Amino acid sequence: MSSETDLSQQLRERRLDLGLSLRQLARRTDTSAATLSRYENGWTRFEVYTLRKLATALDCELDVKLVPKHRSESRPRIAEVARKIGRLFWDRPLESGHLEKNTLWVVERVLEYGNLDDIASLVGLLGREAFLHRVSEARFSSDRTRVFWEHVLRKEGMTCTRKFSRREVATSWRSSRS
Repeated sequence: MSSETDLSQQLRERRLDLGLSLRQLARRTDTSAATLSRYENGWTRFEVYTLRKLATALDCELDVKLVPKHRSESRPRIAEVARKIGRLFWDRPLESGHLEKNTLWVVERVLEYGNLDDIASLVGLLGREAFLHRVSEARFSSDRTRVFWEHVLRKEGMTCTRKFSRREVATSWRSSRS
């Protein structure tokens, strides 16, 4: 159960323990019953200001804290990552050596066809900075993927260093036919 769900459950249980309706609690906190209903039903976009008002109205303390994720000190082994993302390489079997010698090719394939777990595996193997550096060098076959990763890189203070590869291929294909 996620912490947001836990918080939603705690809010509902505390309100019911005090015998308050949503409308009564909304009046106490100067917020809407609809907002409180969302908060009690798994809403994940809590506002700290509203949570403070709710805590006061429910005679509770609000304890918001960041807790680091428990990460294994050892990075995943290359063979483990290769096995996990191997399904993305239907045209050529992925070998452990590709992750070391052809990292950019592997990263591009995972960015285009992988899921978040695949990306997390690569980040765990390469390290965050090396992964982002490879993303900035990547050529994307779809506009949608390119735009997404450009936004991610911009938020990380980086820029894409390669352009959209489909245009490059089309240009080189046309010139080779002449």
